[in-house]
Amino acid sequence: MKTLRILAIIPLALISVMNVGFPFGTDGDPGLGVAIAVAALGVAGLVAAYALGRGLHWAIQAAFAVAAINVVAAVVALVAGTEGAAVGLTVSALALALTTAAGARSRRVSVA
Repeated sequence: MKTLRILAIIPLALISVMNVGFPFGTDGDPGLGVAIAVAALGVAGLVAAYALGRGLHWAIQAAFAVAAINVVAAVVALVAGTEGAAVGLTVSALALALTTAAGARSRRVSVA
């Protein structure tokens, strides 16, 4: 159970660091609103990854929400032809899948 949670932290932290660095990337000049929204999503992802590592009760929901928003944003970026969108989609989808698996695993109740 703990291993799956740790495996979920890795892609979540990676996509969050990429989100924080998005405004400083080479893909043109993003609008101020988009840059702030993506950076805020990155900070939220780092907070969720930290909470997941600490095992806080709200961590799975927060990580799932951040990963799901990242997947949707990556699909939009892929359609728009943004640089690095395929990598973002892959890492976001991996974070979403591992967070979902960690959440499903942590909710199991022992019969005994």
